[in-house]
Amino acid sequence: MEPKTYVQYLTDFAWIYGPKVLTAVVMLVAGLWIIRRLSRAFAAFLQMRNVDESLRPFFASLVDVAMKVALLLVVAGSVGLETTSFIAVFSAVAFSVGLALQGSLGNFASGVLILLFKPYKISDLLTVNGLTGQVTEIQIFSTVLKTSQGITIVIPNSKMTEGAIKKITHNSEVQSNISVLLEADSDLQRVREAVEAAAEKCPWRLENHPTGVSVTGISRDDLEVNISWWTLGEHHAPNMETMYEALYAAFQSRGIKAAKERRREAM
Repeated sequence: MEPKTYVQYLTDFAWIYGPKVLTAVVMLVAGLWIIRRLSRAFAAFLQMRNVDESLRPFFASLVDVAMKVALLLVVAGSVGLETTSFIAVFSAVAFSVGLALQGSLGNFASGVLILLFKPYKISDLLTVNGLTGQVTEIQIFSTVLKTSQGITIVIPNSKMTEGAIKKITHNSEVQSNISVLLEADSDLQRVREAVEAAAEKCPWRLENHPTGVSVTGISRDDLEVNISWWTLGEHHAPNMETMYEALYAAFQSRGIKAAKERRREAM
């Protein structure tokens, strides 16, 4: 009688749980097939919406994993397993990981925002927290700048989104400005002639914009003059260097002297 008891037990178990297991297997196979199709459709949707290439794999995998986790919970519930405990454990683990990686998650969230809204792009010249360089990479956790001296600067993305950014876009027209202090008796006409002569020697100056010479301050001993001319964004740094050299030579040749001391008393 004992073998029959075991056989009967297995038979009853199969009758009770067999349909549930079979249903769960069918649901799992069908669900994975549907998820695969939905993941491909979502990836195509991201490409159609011109989402950044760096974000497409992340979003696609995120949606794929989320759908698979939901499918497993549904399948487990159909078999009769209690899913509440699984959800509680998963939530606790996710909360712990979030606390441990709080700084990294902040950089990650900032990176996602940067790649989505594109406040700057590759080749732009940025000044962030006093650091200036050209954008060479925009990563999920950080942005990489390269200075004119070849120095690489890696800035966490959270720092890129929390403050002001000075941006000079590649291939855009920008104005380069220099403020100089000259002796108070300097002849403005000669100063303008010197600036024009210096501008003509600059290969990156845009001729469709006039050079600018304006007095921005006067004291008993000096004259503050703002000098500017236009160039393209990618030539801003070398244009500034040329401006200093060309202006120095033009002032020297015309006897225009820089002020020796800047006093605080203003007229």
